[in-house]
Amino acid sequence: MPKRVQKRVDNPAADGEVVCVSEAFVKREKQKARLLRKTPWWKAKCSIGTCYYCNSSIHPSELTMDHIIPVSRGGMSVKSNIAAACKGCNDRKKHTLPFMWAEYMESIRIKDEGG
Repeated sequence: MPKRVQKRVDNPAADGEVVCVSEAFVKREKQKARLLRKTPWWKAKCSIGTCYYCNSSIHPSELTMDHIIPVSRGGMSVKSNIAAACKGCNDRKKHTLPFMWAEYMESIRIKDEGG
């Protein structure tokens, strides 16, 4: 298991919380993600053409790679932590954790239903 926590980094995008990951860890995980984008696994995942978060049908070339647990929060670039997302969801999700994003999506669903 790689050593992820090495120094404290203030990350205002993380809702004011302090995130503890090293710059070397982030760089290494982003490199792994770039390599995963070139694999048949990623191409097959995109070919489905569905956003992981909103289930919208999206052209495969418009899907982006998202870390379900963000690298800035210690998430790793492994297949189980990678999702194909539309640009809108990926931009709105930013550095939020899965439980925070689920709360956000539920609030959107309630608004859409008029509640």
